[in-house]
Amino acid sequence: MKNNELIRENYTEYSLNELEQDCWNRLVTGAIKSRNPFHTPSVATLSKGEVSMRTVVLRKALPLERELRFHTDVRSIKWDDLLINPGISALFYDADERIQLRIKGKAVLHHVNDITAKAWETTTLSSRKCYLTLHSPSSFTNSSTSGLSEDIEQEKFTLLESEAGFTNFGIVSIQVQSIDWLWLNHAGHRRAFFDYTDGSFQWMIP
Repeated sequence: MKNNELIRENYTEYSLNELEQDCWNRLVTGAIKSRNPFHTPSVATLSKGEVSMRTVVLRKALPLERELRFHTDVRSIKWDDLLINPGISALFYDADERIQLRIKGKAVLHHVNDITAKAWETTTLSSRKCYLTLHSPSSFTNSSTSGLSEDIEQEKFTLLESEAGFTNFGIVSIQVQSIDWLWLNHAGHRRAFFDYTDGSFQWMIP
């Protein structure tokens, strides 16, 4: 039995309210456990009229606030994309459970505020070095490189020296507007939609 999850013989026995709770339980677990399949969702934004996708690390899931958070470099393209269009989607999939969540929402960007400061305090050196590159993410180079100096790449720097990366550190908060839940099963798939804009929970044909 997995922690923080409602367990049934199969998902046909769930009520919509139980199922919605299970979705958030899985998201919370995904944010906490690095080996959980929900820990690294794919996130899509709109970039110059085209959909752009990438994998991110889910850092926090807040069920009561209906909010998901991930960290990013404020010099990244996705940060600029979200400044122009805050529409954002996240795709989660658990291959063992055969459960997919498609989440849509609006992004709220946090930079040099109480939320980023609190998260930065708990960030490891290994994670902080991602924000210490001299050039912004997606910059083109003449050779294969991490963009880091040799000392930083090998983590030969102090916590104090890593503070320089805080100015590049940002948090994207997804204010969840809907969850599209899908369970794949050979006897018949099941699907449900949770719309937080109007408060409706409905079953769907898969």
